[in-house]
Amino acid sequence: MPRTLAALLALLLSIPAHATLVAVVPSRDGVAVAADSRLTFLGSQCDGAFKILVPASPARTLAVITGDSLFVAPPPAGANPCRYLETAPRLLDIEAVVAQALAKSGPEISTAAVSAACLRAVRSFARRYPGALKPYAGRNIFSVVLIGFNPAAKTTTLRNFVLRMDAAGLHASAARLTETTVGLKDPRDIWVYGETDWLSSTVYNGPDRRFLDSATLAFLADRRPVSEVPLLEAAAVAGNIVEAAARTAQTNPPPSGIGGQVHVIAIGPEPQPQPLPWPSAR
Repeated sequence: MPRTLAALLALLLSIPAHATLVAVVPSRDGVAVAADSRLTFLGSQCDGAFKILVPASPARTLAVITGDSLFVAPPPAGANPCRYLETAPRLLDIEAVVAQALAKSGPEISTAAVSAACLRAVRSFARRYPGALKPYAGRNIFSVVLIGFNPAAKTTTLRNFVLRMDAAGLHASAARLTETTVGLKDPRDIWVYGETDWLSSTVYNGPDRRFLDSATLAFLADRRPVSEVPLLEAAAVAGNIVEAAARTAQTNPPPSGIGGQVHVIAIGPEPQPQPLPWPSAR
């Protein structure tokens, strides 16, 4: 096989670093975000990734990206896929694009500006590597979620958009730009991004609901207002959702891998989000 064709095939097989599952739970004191740490790359399960982006600015902001947001140069023959991925040259890295766009946005985040930056990066990538995004014809490439907390108003804001290819697989566009603000009087809830259909069928409404602890089940069943949810309770629920998904994936794997250590970060009154401990095994 010619080297150029082999390189293109390897590129198309590159699996994003930020696929899988993220859970977001607002509270009266802030918002908790939990994610797994598994990457799937060239058929290998690679654990240890940190999928929650903590940008340098704005304050009290996090970002998560699901879908195919990372493409790397093909590995040399015989390379260990997981070790290679740690330092592989990035051909498209949407996390870096989002971080740069947020740093330029100032205190007020512009979803339109961040999505425009992502779109420019995707179109540039498509020009440099013609055909690399053809497999995404008629579907999403990735989704970006921007999470912020306003300590004065005690509100959580969730901004979301997707980048998708047209039916011919030739042109990318931003779509589904949404913004949701959750206040103290709103009913408590859990926002999940990534493998949502799989989570619903296997964990929420399937046999592996047994991996959800009693506090999470009560949270799902009781629609009390956000004003009655302390931040640590929100963090425990978010972490348990992702943990239950990771345990379920051991015997009933989703389309993209879920597993590894669960990471939980909380945005509270302090300018910088804070990581919260989560046991490596329960």
